[in-house]
Amino acid sequence: MATDLSILAEILVIGSLIILSLGYFFSSKPHIFFGKKFPVKIGHNLNIIGWLLLGFFWWIQVKHYILINDPANGFFCALAMPFFGYLAIHEYLSIRWNSKYEPLRWLAAMTVVAGGIYFFVERVPLLSGWLIQVVAEQSIWILNSLDIPTSLGSLDYGEGSRYYRPVSENQQVQIAIEGDGWRNPDSVSVTIVLACTALQSMIIFVGGVICTKAPADRRFYAFLATVPAIYILNLIRNAVVIWLTYEHVWGDDTFFLAHGILGKLGSLIALIFLAIAVFHFLPEMQDSILGVIDLPTRKAPEGMRGLPFAKGMPSQVAYILVTGLVLFPFGFFSTSVKEYAKINPGFDPSLPLENMYILSVILLLISFFLLYFYRDPERKIGSGIVSPADGLVQRSEIKRGMVYLSIFMNVHNVHVNRSPLAGRIKSIKHKSGGYLPAFSKDSDKNERLMTKIETSIGTIKVIQIAGVLVRRIVSYVKPNAEVSKGERIGLIHFGSRVDLSFESAGINLLVKKGDKVLAGQTLAIFTPLSELSTAEKIVEAPKRLLSKMKATANEEAKNVTNILYNIHDSVINRSTLGTKRKKGK
Repeated sequence: MATDLSILAEILVIGSLIILSLGYFFSSKPHIFFGKKFPVKIGHNLNIIGWLLLGFFWWIQVKHYILINDPANGFFCALAMPFFGYLAIHEYLSIRWNSKYEPLRWLAAMTVVAGGIYFFVERVPLLSGWLIQVVAEQSIWILNSLDIPTSLGSLDYGEGSRYYRPVSENQQVQIAIEGDGWRNPDSVSVTIVLACTALQSMIIFVGGVICTKAPADRRFYAFLATVPAIYILNLIRNAVVIWLTYEHVWGDDTFFLAHGILGKLGSLIALIFLAIAVFHFLPEMQDSILGVIDLPTRKAPEGMRGLPFAKGMPSQVAYILVTGLVLFPFGFFSTSVKEYAKINPGFDPSLPLENMYILSVILLLISFFLLYFYRDPERKIGSGIVSPADGLVQRSEIKRGMVYLSIFMNVHNVHVNRSPLAGRIKSIKHKSGGYLPAFSKDSDKNERLMTKIETSIGTIKVIQIAGVLVRRIVSYVKPNAEVSKGERIGLIHFGSRVDLSFESAGINLLVKKGDKVLAGQTLAIFTPLSELSTAEKIVEAPKRLLSKMKATANEEAKNVTNILYNIHDSVINRSTLGTKRKKGK
């Protein structure tokens, strides 16, 4: 009888295949139905849903493999969600970039064709039973032809309807193989099930051939070169596994070695050669497969961005997320597995499911936090001099002819920094220092990266100051590069601060200490003298000249101070070195 989980599985797999087929249709070109236009992005949106539903379907199959003590296949099912989620991400990128990626469309079509055939045969016991019966009869025909008398038992349909049966209770249709008089009494029984028919391998090639855009004759030749060969080689494989197992060639491990190692290795080698044959007739199919493999190298069109995350986000974030997603289904089913173990005392899952659950939740929470932290949304760029960062204004003042602004970025703020004005990168200078909290008054001594930008109002200093945590600053620009206003110029990891300083002549500050700002928001407005009236120029010109003189004197004083500090440090270092030498003597 179907369980709630099995009903959910049926909804997921059938729904995913239907949605993917609709997505493939609508993503080909814009369509008009009943006078309404359906753009291509609707198809990509449907594919996103379809891929995710398919991932969820395989996710919940993990429980079945835990119960039959097959953690390896359970692991592959758990990997389905990260894999199909990754495909969904690329469907999103197709929308974002307004472009189609044909290999991804080919994969969606092939999944619908191959998955539709397999799941239909699997869920109709009369159909799967017929295929199993045919394969079993032809497998033992090979043995009987070699004077190895073998017969079949009766076909066992298991419990449930023979017309349609959800995969819920995993009741496999099977037929037993009888070794007439020559079977070793210590050998295990061999049964033929749907997995022994090579249906999976055949439909993969069938789906790939059907969905490849190529002339019909070449597709037909590719079909003839692969599917019959797969079927015949599978019959030989079945016959060899039956003979080796019933002869008890390698003792109790014979079936495992024959079926799990020798049979699968032989199948893999055969599939490689068959794939080469297909590619001979259908190089387009090879291009599609390579295109899917090359998804990680897919590049955004010029002037467009990829995912809305910061450039320089550590790759470990993705590894943490994938690990959490893989471990989660194992732990999620720990309670139901425990209940199963109580009913079946001999069952031992041999996996620390509860610990896997706790670890997966921790990893997922960490990855979600990191993804939130490294987000990089679009920002509306205002007029005038704009904020280089999101955060809290800690300092906003005009002093000695200079404007000084400090913006503290808390952990929850976006940490990507932007250029306050358009200009040319004059210099980038890294300075080592401490790692005090960025909101501390002593954080001026922290490690920093100072970027000087030559702009229409003079030189603007953008100082990125590291905080107490990761202590890493990433620059996106290089000296002499041209930057536009609001362009991303760097990233500071975790709690940190950005300082701005520039000449105050003609500047009207619009923010004050304690204000919260977003990157790209207007901080100050510069009014050129040319825009002032004659009377205003007479009053304003001397003020601006005095302001520039103060700013220049202040800058020169800082340079002198820096020279004196350098001389002082040099003298101290030499003195320390001389003392060490005397002690050494």
